[in-house]
Amino acid sequence: MDMDRNRGATIVAIATVAVLAALTVIAVVIGLSRRSNDGGASGPPSLGGREAFAFDAAYVDADPKVLVVQYGDSGSCPSEAVRHDVVEAPDLVVVTLNRTPMPTDRACTDDYQIKLVRIALTVPLGSREVTDGSRTVPVPVTTNSPPFG
Repeated sequence: MDMDRNRGATIVAIATVAVLAALTVIAVVIGLSRRSNDGGASGPPSLGGREAFAFDAAYVDADPKVLVVQYGDSGSCPSEAVRHDVVEAPDLVVVTLNRTPMPTDRACTDDYQIKLVRIALTVPLGSREVTDGSRTVPVPVTTNSPPFG
């Protein structure tokens, strides 16, 4: 009986440490996303020469372990080398898109082109909230199919 109690206590302790570790990672991601490239309080974070940028919408894929995020891009100056970082917690998924910085020496048109990024999750999205890590704001998730996809 004591072994069962000890085993149960050990499992609870391990689960608590795992949840605290996940929350710490989320706090770090959110903290990074609140800093600007010059150390100020706003703007996208600099991620090793890359810049974080916002996305518009999120969709549940036919595969429940896949999240699709949508962002708008310029046809004349498209984002280059788009990557994503994901932090998953029991009630939250934080997605941060990042790219090579946009050129500052040329004019870009503001024509909106839809781009989609498929993101593999470790467990189905379920009812978890999706947060844009570049702005630390929740993004609505829809079960409709993404446009053109």
